Amino acid sequence: MGANGISIEAVTSRDAITEFAMLPFEVYGERDAWWPPDIQNEIDLLSGRAPIAAHLAMMPFAARRAGRLVARVTAVVNFRYNQHWNERIGQLIHFEALAGEGEATVAMLDEASQWLHQRGMAAARSGFAAFLDYPYAIDNYGGLPPFLLRNSPEYYHTYFKEAAFVTEKGMTDFTIELTPQTLASYPAMIDHAARNGVRIRTWREHGFMDAVDAWTDVTNAAFAHHWGWNPITREEVRPMLSGLARTEVADLSTLAVADGQVVGSVFAVPDFSPRLARVRPGVRLDPSRGGGTRGALINIGVIQEWRGRGVNLGMAARSFIAMARQRMKYAGYTLVLDENWPSRRTAQKLGGRISSNFIVYRRDFAVA
Repeated sequence: MGANGISIEAVTSRDAITEFAMLPFEVYGERDAWWPPDIQNEIDLLSGRAPIAAHLAMMPFAARRAGRLVARVTAVVNFRYNQHWNERIGQLIHFEALAGEGEATVAMLDEASQWLHQRGMAAARSGFAAFLDYPYAIDNYGGLPPFLLRNSPEYYHTYFKEAAFVTEKGMTDFTIELTPQTLASYPAMIDHAARNGVRIRTWREHGFMDAVDAWTDVTNAAFAHHWGWNPITREEVRPMLSGLARTEVADLSTLAVADGQVVGSVFAVPDFSPRLARVRPGVRLDPSRGGGTRGALINIGVIQEWRGRGVNLGMAARSFIAMARQRMKYAGYTLVLDENWPSRRTAQKLGGRISSNFIVYRRDFAVA
């Protein structure tokens, strides 16, 4: 126990891991709407049972004041990421903290950063790690964020900057209103891809599990040089996505096939907010953000040699037409790096506007 009753602990017992996983319910529980974490998924990851854990060294940390849990974070060395990029960067994931707990939170971030530094890392990143972490909101505080993302409290930025972190990357979420005028432009995009020898199929038409494997392969190829990404395996992805085979995902997600080869992929989801979001009784969500009316394109990729032929627009257009047929009035296009101009232009051509902004933090140990 240090000054002001603050203690920083490594989280090792099952009970402590469960308490760790529950902290978001205290941080966000009073909000009108938010996406709760998958508690069992976090427990499985921290217990080493998730397939991706084989590529990670992890240590969760908890900050307490007078015994009460007030902040949490997991320090991660992702060996596969560092090998892919020839870097020595650690990740700080699962970050959450209560308001008014800056001193305890900064001490925890320092401790977690030191853990990474002792294992040879030259820097720490928080806010983006493939399948592990997502960025921090810088606007729309309090509203329901896009699917999978958290609308983190404003005070998080102060905590990170007091812990010697700086902004590393910016990201945006686009929203497309599926108006009759916008939808009328989409068939021409599909036809343009067809004239270039590309057929657009849904995952259901292709065969769902074969489509999952194709998505994995295309994503690895298309994102090989994309900041923040690292290779993934079919063995990891299949358990994550197989349960979606009988959902609308099978009809909203698309593949591009040319010369018998899958050359592009889209993973898209319906509006899961009625099923998965925590919404306070009586609260009506903005239709552009949820409530059953906002689908989302989560990921889009085209292998290098097929870019510039309208494949991206054709796949997204078919996905958005399917959303409209399922009575969705808006589509999300998430997430796009600020400097990823090709993807930003794709979103704009589809009728998108920037509707949310996010950032990723970094701390370089040599200069901290």
